[in-house]
Amino acid sequence: MGKLYGGVDGGGSGSRFSILDESGAVIAKSEGACTNQWLVGVDRVLKSVEDMWRKAFESISQPPTQLEGLGLSLSGVEATHVKEEIVAKMAKMYPHVAKRVVPVNDSCGAVFTAFKQGGIVLIAGTGSNCQLVEYDHDGEVSLVGCGGWGHLLGDEGSGYSIAHRMVKTVFDDMDCFRPSSHPTTVARDLMWRYFGINNQMDILQFYYTNFDKSFIAGLTKEMAEVAHKTRDPLILSCFEWAGQQYARQLLGVTRRYRKERGVEYRGCSDGMAEAVCMGRVFDSWDLLQSGFVREIRKTTQHLPKVRLLKLCGSGALGAARVSNPTIPLDHSAHTSILCEVRDGEVIAGVKNGV
Repeated sequence: MGKLYGGVDGGGSGSRFSILDESGAVIAKSEGACTNQWLVGVDRVLKSVEDMWRKAFESISQPPTQLEGLGLSLSGVEATHVKEEIVAKMAKMYPHVAKRVVPVNDSCGAVFTAFKQGGIVLIAGTGSNCQLVEYDHDGEVSLVGCGGWGHLLGDEGSGYSIAHRMVKTVFDDMDCFRPSSHPTTVARDLMWRYFGINNQMDILQFYYTNFDKSFIAGLTKEMAEVAHKTRDPLILSCFEWAGQQYARQLLGVTRRYRKERGVEYRGCSDGMAEAVCMGRVFDSWDLLQSGFVREIRKTTQHLPKVRLLKLCGSGALGAARVSNPTIPLDHSAHTSILCEVRDGEVIAGVKNGV
């Protein structure tokens, strides 16, 4: 089969593994458990990586073979000491998996699947993040970020934040602390049904004793289904709010780039700021677009042209390219246009979505 390269697209809810040859052809794929080291620790992350490596070869009825390179695009991998720990432990615990291991932030897999040299990624799954990813002068992956600090410090626009916003709005209204500007009956009934409760006190176990961020984030999928059926204004407002957050993250990351690098981020050759969107929340783009466009229209001087792309495949392909940037990939085959705004006008996107 020649030289093989692997990539892991990891996250808090699950992970995907792909093996590519030097031509960019996908040889094998597999899926696995959570690979966020902040949630499960480095040792469990690496055990999951090794499990996926074995499963990938099993899926094509081939014995496991050591990879030339392995790119790990994982949640919670930003700090240098974490990357060094991952490389050292892989070499000690699982040297048979790959000759070379390159751990990077979970943004990188999506970016190098969608773009050849780098770009912006918006992540909205259980958590959220926005990263501008490119290669520096030394050929190393360089990041400029906005958000991605977890549910206690941020995660705006994430599945968790959308669900939590609805729950908090209902609670504040029931307490007469902050009356909702929208009726809360539909949202309250959905909340009771999802958590299997019928009063405020019983929800506390899900937020404290048995807290599970992914489970709470799962409420967002149910919210989307109800929003499509009922057009409930409170639930719709939660998605519109999330759309606004993505626009603010795009603006924030490009401003931070200018602040740290001393130059404007130019994006594509025609000045188009492109971002690839990754995560299940973007499956409900028709509910998110109005908030996004409304916020982007406030920033046309700074971001006159914005194009959002949806990743059609796995970010594991881009992760494999991190271990060998020369692997060719038809980037357009792995993305589709989600929304395009030029000077405040929606060129592509959901009809009547604004």
